[in-house]
Amino acid sequence: MQQGSEMQQMPVDPNVQYQQIPAMEQVPMQPQQPQDPEYGPRKMSFFTLVLKTFAGLAGGIAGTIVLLIIFLLTSSILQPVLSPAEAQAQEISPLFVFVLMAMIFATSLVSSLIAPMLISYTERERYTRVTTALSQIFIINIVIFAFLAPIYLTTSATNLSLTAYAAGLQIILSAIAGSLMLELIHDYRYSLISVYTTILGILVATATSFFLFSVLGSTTILLFVALPLIWSLIGFFQGALAMFYYWLYQNYGVDFLATSTSYGTDYGVPEESEDEEDEPEHEDTEGSNFLKQ
Repeated sequence: MQQGSEMQQMPVDPNVQYQQIPAMEQVPMQPQQPQDPEYGPRKMSFFTLVLKTFAGLAGGIAGTIVLLIIFLLTSSILQPVLSPAEAQAQEISPLFVFVLMAMIFATSLVSSLIAPMLISYTERERYTRVTTALSQIFIINIVIFAFLAPIYLTTSATNLSLTAYAAGLQIILSAIAGSLMLELIHDYRYSLISVYTTILGILVATATSFFLFSVLGSTTILLFVALPLIWSLIGFFQGALAMFYYWLYQNYGVDFLATSTSYGTDYGVPEESEDEEDEPEHEDTEGSNFLKQ
């Protein structure tokens, strides 16, 4: 009995009781899904390449049809376009520059709207903001026209060759803006690919146009061939370069055209290998100076 009373009077350690509680079963944690999943360039088929080429060609032809209609309706006013050398010595109609400006603007606007819209149908799962892209293309065409209008007005009375260069510049800038805006809005991760495809298409189209002009020697034919040539080559290089880059990515595994890929050390971003230098600790002398006072 005495031993039992002593056992009852022994203080109980709460820690011992806590340790005697059986541990709860741990629920296995599910692996977290990565916030930025692995993402590579899209695969492009040869059939899509052909569709993009013909979609760009159809958009360029649509702009050329508008050009042909306006040209036929106002052929008497636009006669200096056919023979600019003879027009320099003759009096040019005051309506010439306004009709020319309207014709180039309508042609470049229609082609830069129709061609991207048709190209978007080649990859419906990828192009999901077509209305937004077309709205931005329409706005940039107005901006381009507003900046080039003074050049038309000042060069039409002095040098028609400069007016022709301004018209060509407007067509090229409109095509570049239409192609880039369609791609940048839908795939900003691979915006560099769209830059390369657009520039390559414009360069090849320009070289081909100069070659045709040197062979044929006619600005009229060049005027009607330019838009279909530009947009068909833009559509072709969009598919061809995508196929080539996908092949490079599959064989070498380096996504060097992604905007997230870095080359070297960018300005203002320190290297990860650099260790931050610790500032030397200064000796505390304020306490000792206080005691001396």
